Amino acid sequence: MLTILFYILIGILLFHLLYYVVLYSNIAFNSSLKSKSNAQQLPVSVVVYIKDNEAELPHFLETMLLQDYGSYELVLVNNASEDESLEILEQFVAQHKSAKLVNVENNEAFWGNKKYALTLGIKRTSFDHLLFTEPQALPHSPHWISSMTAQFSTKKQVVIAHTTLEKKKKSLSNKYARFQMFLKTLHNFVWLELGKPLYGNSLNQAYNKTLFYKVNGFIKQMKISQGEEQEFIRQIGTKSNTAITLAPESMNTLYQEVSWNTAFQLQKKNDLLWKRTGFFNQLKLRFFHFSVLTFYVLLTLLLINLYQWEIVLGVFVFRYLITIFYFAKMLKNFNEKDLVWVFPFFEFTHILTGHYFAFKHFITRKKI
Repeated sequence: MLTILFYILIGILLFHLLYYVVLYSNIAFNSSLKSKSNAQQLPVSVVVYIKDNEAELPHFLETMLLQDYGSYELVLVNNASEDESLEILEQFVAQHKSAKLVNVENNEAFWGNKKYALTLGIKRTSFDHLLFTEPQALPHSPHWISSMTAQFSTKKQVVIAHTTLEKKKKSLSNKYARFQMFLKTLHNFVWLELGKPLYGNSLNQAYNKTLFYKVNGFIKQMKISQGEEQEFIRQIGTKSNTAITLAPESMNTLYQEVSWNTAFQLQKKNDLLWKRTGFFNQLKLRFFHFSVLTFYVLLTLLLINLYQWEIVLGVFVFRYLITIFYFAKMLKNFNEKDLVWVFPFFEFTHILTGHYFAFKHFITRKKI
């Protein structure tokens, strides 16, 4: 029996090596994903969704004014904010001709509906290229717009970039939440190479307005309470028309306080979003996570019984080194290299809690 378990362990190791080489190599070693923006200056409308963001707006608007880009407009979509956001926006628009204000008031049919507000904002845009973000996310560089629009071409009409979480020193919960955001973008980028995007990123994405009207806008997503950007990007995006970028200038940072509870809630939400991608897409990731869990269970059983313990221990060390090698490269590309040292702990925690959430959501049939 132990011999069979030993060969299964070796088989899982080979599967993981193949998985890393086939899926992760492009993200880890493709330097073109980090290329800086080129010289093209496409006119672009930056659509900003705003909902009770009075605390973030002053700094965000100041940052937008510092963008080094020749032809862009700010379309500020205020979705019935109950704080002082509208007053801040009105004052800003009065002072800057390149800014437009779309003030959305609640109505019975679309009360608080984000898709409805964004639709009104998109209708006010002047240009075909649309770039989306929100005030709680600040770009890393004054070349953010330039870096994002540089990904557009005659073939590429959708652009997806990464959003990280503000780094907090000596905070494991902050690191775990950043790890969750890293994994979500990583999986999206990886599976795009083999099919189509699984997720959008409402804080940092762009697409052509013609695509929006081609599918009648958010008509299919109007009844979705959360994750509408995921559904919409999966609707319009394909392998051939979607560009991904890891250029440092393309990234932005989400400023949000997190605790262990919010970090696990983020993982829980991601699991619910993953459920909406379809059975085969779920199988791709869940099978790999199950194989990792199985690897550790078999490793423990074989070491407890001292069966070929030198080889078994060597298998563990070899897998650990290969995993660290790939993830060190990828985390560096995502500007998250400080997570390398806690990655083994986070991977195991993510696998265990991921199985818990998956089982719980399967039993309860919970949806998002």
